[in-house]
Amino acid sequence: MNNRQVIKRFQRPLILLVLMLILTILQPRIFPTASNFKSILLAISIYGVMICGAIYPVLLGGIDLSVGAVAALSGACTVLTIVAGDYSNVSVVKGIMIGLCAGVVVGLAHGMIITNFKVPPFLITLASMNIVYGITQLLTNNLVISCLKPASFTFIGGGRALGVPFPIYIFLLMALTSYLILNKTVFGRSVYCVGGNPVASVLSGISSKKITIASYIFSGFTAALAGIILASMNQQAIAKAAQGYENDVLTAIVVGGTSLMGGEGSIQGAIFGALLVGLLNNGLRLMGVPSIYHTVAKGTIIIAAVAFDIYSRNKNSGLVKSRKFSIRISKARR
Repeated sequence: MNNRQVIKRFQRPLILLVLMLILTILQPRIFPTASNFKSILLAISIYGVMICGAIYPVLLGGIDLSVGAVAALSGACTVLTIVAGDYSNVSVVKGIMIGLCAGVVVGLAHGMIITNFKVPPFLITLASMNIVYGITQLLTNNLVISCLKPASFTFIGGGRALGVPFPIYIFLLMALTSYLILNKTVFGRSVYCVGGNPVASVLSGISSKKITIASYIFSGFTAALAGIILASMNQQAIAKAAQGYENDVLTAIVVGGTSLMGGEGSIQGAIFGALLVGLLNNGLRLMGVPSIYHTVAKGTIIIAAVAFDIYSRNKNSGLVKSRKFSIRISKARR
């Protein structure tokens, strides 16, 4: 194995190591500490859980822009149920179930509309994002709803096990679940087939409609789960709680190598993207860079990743002429 092959194989870990080395040099007293790494993983865990479901629509060639809104709705439903139930442990269970069901319902609506009415996923999820945010504002009356108890609820987002924040365990569990579904089940292989070649998948007997609906349901479920974790972590519900998280989710998925054209990508790559985004956010914050530049940086990363993806696909298909090929043509004409 030559050096080029080694670099290609370990490209993602090398990128993370280089970035960590740079941040360590820039912030030697703060960045390379155990507490800082825990805070990075804790920040990643919220949109990391979203990624575990949001990657499915992207693998189909679609997108789900409503994950932040669904998270806010789920958190609001959970907190309001707990408050109405006088902060009992039973109301916590009911609230979590209602919150998760809210995400599933939104995902089901997305899948049904996309498959039955052929509405572009970008359009329907963008519209539903605004609708869901509006519903959440109505439920909360556009107020902050505090939920400081019971301990069974606050532990979800604020508890620790073996010194590690509990949301990190949930993130790892969802990542493992998503990995097993995509790589070890018929459903996972069907997702790649439908995203890679919808016509061939239909001829093979795969129901693209069922796969699409199930994918958006799972995306809604993980967004709702992330919203419950966030509400527990903040010990409150607010209509705009998870606003902007869809940018981090999309950035991580695209940077992780998942093609927006569908049929190509992995949960491992998406998690790499999440780690990269988390390190960038943490580094920019430690260096005192204003938050407005964080969104500029992430937007630039998305554009660069998409451009690279399209270029790579065209190059592999032979649509991009190499420099050597162009030189040979010019010499032949002479």
